Amino acid sequence: MWRRFFDTLLPDAENLLPAAVQQAAGARIQQYWIAHGWQLVLGEAILWAAAGAQGLEPTWGYGLLTGMVATMYALGCLQGRTTLWLHASVFLLLTHGMLVNSLGAVTALTFIVPYTIGGMLLSGRRRMVAQTACLIAFWGSLIYGVLPVLGQLRPPNYIVISYDILLAVFTFQFSRFLSQLAVEINSEYVTTEIRGQSQQFLARVSHELRTPLNSILGFAKLLNRPQGTLDERQQAYLHQIIDEGEHLNQLVSDLLDSARLATGKLVLQQDGCDVNALCTSIAEEQQPAVGMAVKLTAQCASNLPLIQADRVRLRQAVANLVANAVKYTERGEITIMTRRDGDFVEIAIRDTGVGIAEAQQALVFLPFVQLNQRQMGVGLGLDIALQLVRLHGGDILLTSQPRQGSTFTIRMPIQRIG
Repeated sequence: MWRRFFDTLLPDAENLLPAAVQQAAGARIQQYWIAHGWQLVLGEAILWAAAGAQGLEPTWGYGLLTGMVATMYALGCLQGRTTLWLHASVFLLLTHGMLVNSLGAVTALTFIVPYTIGGMLLSGRRRMVAQTACLIAFWGSLIYGVLPVLGQLRPPNYIVISYDILLAVFTFQFSRFLSQLAVEINSEYVTTEIRGQSQQFLARVSHELRTPLNSILGFAKLLNRPQGTLDERQQAYLHQIIDEGEHLNQLVSDLLDSARLATGKLVLQQDGCDVNALCTSIAEEQQPAVGMAVKLTAQCASNLPLIQADRVRLRQAVANLVANAVKYTERGEITIMTRRDGDFVEIAIRDTGVGIAEAQQALVFLPFVQLNQRQMGVGLGLDIALQLVRLHGGDILLTSQPRQGSTFTIRMPIQRIG
């Protein structure tokens, strides 16, 4: 009953953010504080200078206010000192408000900031203590502001108003940032959780599909023997069953790989890898899929060093990029090129296909996204290629122009073998 009545004047009963999100939120809050908190210190320094120019006594008192805010800013820049920063902020802000006559009411509002940060970043007793300190400081600042206390600084009204505006703007801006951050970071957390559960579901479904699918393909290939008794029409049906089954099998494999990559369960088996041999083999493998009006070639640089890589997974990444080029190139040429660039080996797949508009280039590596809905597939090939290359410590670069073609460049680091 009492908590319901004084809902906003008691410590939070539960954490505002899940434990997994608190660390990321802490880093974001510290970045914001470092980037913007100095403005509060600057404002205090300007008011100190104004007090000195006006001959307000004691001038050192206004310097003390600036020193307090500067100390609070410095503590907020320390790594892993959230609790110390919050408690010091409460003490320094409370003292700041008490030193200036008529500043108690606005100072009381500033405790919204450490109260909210404590709820977001601290758990259990630490959160309770920090938020309780904020509430005590809130009431103490209000009560102290109406008491006839001696020893306060008594600047003219225009200086007091400047302090009021400075503290009010700081509180408003920081509170707005914290509200946006809480929504944003919770949304990211929920999205990540849903994506992880979806990938696990896809992995289970794909695994269950693979066993009966392999059985269907196995029996179909068993029937497709030269000594079979099938007539020409039945043979055509059988070939279609095998082709569609192989395509479905590839889709299931892509779903499994995507799920393993998303959940971090795919482990590389790295060894010395000959990039030129790998690219030449892929060019020969993809040749039957290339149309009559397209020329597929491999141009390999001489004396490329071996790189440390999982040959099966790197081959998968390069093959996905080449298959993508074959899919979107109706005429012209597709070239697989290798070269060394400093401490990197580059594998570039250049085509003369439809190209990709600049506004859409950021979308091509997203899972389940296909820019051309008329093409078959589920849109995982490029996403899997990028994740596999990044798992090796490399990256994929894209340059493209509509109707002029695209170039996907894999950059793999050269690592000393042995």
